[in-house]
Amino acid sequence: MADEGEDVWQPIEADSALAQQADQVRLNAEKQAACAAKADSIIKSNVAQAMAMGLIPVPLLDVIALTNIQFKMVDDLVKLYGIRYTHIEKAVVRSFILGMLPVVAVAGLGSAFKVLPGVGSFAGGASVCIVAGGLTYATGKVFVQHFATGGTLQDLDLVTAKQHFMREFRRGKQLAKERLNDPPLLLHS
Repeated sequence: MADEGEDVWQPIEADSALAQQADQVRLNAEKQAACAAKADSIIKSNVAQAMAMGLIPVPLLDVIALTNIQFKMVDDLVKLYGIRYTHIEKAVVRSFILGMLPVVAVAGLGSAFKVLPGVGSFAGGASVCIVAGGLTYATGKVFVQHFATGGTLQDLDLVTAKQHFMREFRRGKQLAKERLNDPPLLLHS
């Protein structure tokens, strides 16, 4: 036991094992924070692209563009997290994205409204913008959460991922509505 008045808090030697561990923990935390910031940037950029593609006046071409945007986003996230990406893993991503077809069907319905002159183009475009933004946000968040916790494409549980997707999709649609109502926010993503 330390005597009263004795300073029990001793400075850590810079070259001690404890100091080296503390530095490693700090460096890992900084690396994770930088990775998370880059992942958020990738998601925001792709959400803006997905929402902009909602303005494509040709029905269903926007849905095809959305699928390509999402594949590109997941590819960027895979590279960011240094995940192996074989043909089998690409099939997992394809399965996840295409497994969201019931949700994408809503975007397709909005897209179909674009065939109506005037109001149909506007209403269809706005609807597709919001759904596309929500879909892209949710897809990105699902993969980021999985990769950030050490997951790979080989151990992605599609059932759990779809549940997480639906929660994030609701949040993503709300964020997309806010962006749509604030055009400068949409342009500066």
